[in-house]
Amino acid sequence: MNRLITRCLTLAALLVAPALTDSSPATVGAPHAAAADGSPLRQAIVDRANQALTTAHWYKETRKGPKKLSKPGDRRHDNYLGGNNLNQYNGFNGDAWCGYFAAALWNNSAATPADYKSSWAWETGVGGRFHTYRPGQPPQRGDVIVWHNHNSRAPKGHVAVVVAVGGRDGRTVNTIEGNAGHRSDSITWREYRWVGAEGPKLPGNSTLKVRGYASRS
Repeated sequence: MNRLITRCLTLAALLVAPALTDSSPATVGAPHAAAADGSPLRQAIVDRANQALTTAHWYKETRKGPKKLSKPGDRRHDNYLGGNNLNQYNGFNGDAWCGYFAAALWNNSAATPADYKSSWAWETGVGGRFHTYRPGQPPQRGDVIVWHNHNSRAPKGHVAVVVAVGGRDGRTVNTIEGNAGHRSDSITWREYRWVGAEGPKLPGNSTLKVRGYASRS
């Protein structure tokens, strides 16, 4: 499971975007999230998320090793990036990268928290746009769900970008998230239920509790 320290090293001139300046690989078939609310801003986030899930990305297996291209579609809903937190989203720096990924999908806009590398920042660094978890108030497409242990001595957390909300009761939430899935180092698609006193659980991790979500707008 992703471990995201509250403070991370500053990486100057980092390009957190779905592709670097290397060749632009082709996409492959994978599940796509559909637009529902008609917001161009939110639709753009969903589009970037789908592209990230289905497009080959650069990663390294060691810091000094060569860049390699991922093979999206090898596993159901997964785009595996090497297993060592060395990929184009975090500038191959070895940091946990779910926050980098979310910032890229938000297009690194002014709405993105300054310390986007930290899961805690997606709760505390977005002003009035953070909404504490409530079962009857699910996020919208493009929002970022935040899980955290709220332990200042050993902070750990995770964030995920919402790409669809639906189901019969409107509380089934689909995400595309980085630093998750296969070996906790993939771009992956997941489904959660926005119900209950404690809310959606992260697969394989009972220590992180959902805090709520950061709204894109």
